[in-house]
Amino acid sequence: MSPELQSLLALLAVGIAAVWLVRRAFRKNAHGCSGEGCGAISPEVKQLQQRLKRG
Repeated sequence: MSPELQSLLALLAVGIAAVWLVRRAFRKNAHGCSGEGCGAISPEVKQLQQRLKRG
């Protein structure tokens, strides 16, 4: 494979990864921090949310 083709494929892969990461970041921020994986919610609040869902 020629060096030019390798460079082109590498740049294409990096570009696709960058676009995916940017879209993912904006998509998560649009929904706020209401998911289970949110670090801003304390464990006590998560337990309270689970109890409220059950009861």
